[in-house]
Amino acid sequence: MKKTMKLKNIGAKTEPWLRQIGVNGYEDLHRIGSVEAYRRLKSMYPNKINLLALYALEAALWNIHWLELAPEIKDELKRKAHRK
Repeated sequence: MKKTMKLKNIGAKTEPWLRQIGVNGYEDLHRIGSVEAYRRLKSMYPNKINLLALYALEAALWNIHWLELAPEIKDELKRKAHRK
């Protein structure tokens, strides 16, 4: 059995999805970035992944709860996520 990632905001349901896109912990998420990880998850699970996942991924990098992200950071993440 694999070790839990122990990333803030990442639950038991999301963790296996992250592993499928090559994120096995903080280092992988940091290398890939929250926006790219979100894009990969969204392409695999379009009906299950929403912007809250993007915020959770970014907040995991900061080790804070996603609700603590400033509105301007959330806006910037949205812009980056929807760029082609």
